[in-house]
Amino acid sequence: MLKVQLFILGLFVFFLNQIHSQDTNVAEKISSPKVLGYHFGVVQIAFAINKGDVIYLDKYDFYTIGFPFGISLKTPGKAVIDLEFVPVIKPYLTTETPYNVHLLYHPGILYPLKQGWTLGFRLAFESGEKQFGFTPLINKAFRINEGSVFFVELVAPGRFGPAKNSGYTQLGGLHLGFGF
Repeated sequence: MLKVQLFILGLFVFFLNQIHSQDTNVAEKISSPKVLGYHFGVVQIAFAINKGDVIYLDKYDFYTIGFPFGISLKTPGKAVIDLEFVPVIKPYLTTETPYNVHLLYHPGILYPLKQGWTLGFRLAFESGEKQFGFTPLINKAFRINEGSVFFVELVAPGRFGPAKNSGYTQLGGLHLGFGF
């Protein structure tokens, strides 16, 4: 009986070693994403269009401001994976509630072009607002010094929700920030 147990233990160790060595070879072949950089900034939505109605920034009940921050990961190709989070604050001037704060989860793909230009596309999940959607963007970076940039980004968020009959809302805004 002891010989059988030792034999089974030996087989287990042999196969465990084979699995480990295969995983090591696969891990060596697949280069894991590396951190390319970080960014933070401020985003201001300027207008929204829903069901033919246009609302501009000058409406007190429309005003919101976001503070995006994120991390960019290098991929084997030219595209960049960008994981962004945006705390959003909406002040209320005419109600007892002073403000509303929610978090936008904003993962995306960025595609660098020439001369500091970047095209991007993000998914959008707004916790607390019961909205989801996407955000196409175009970005222009200006080098400050080695390893840091100032950027200007035009964003065109598209959102669905929060109610079933809310329909689709197209927004437009400006994101200013710093990247490292």
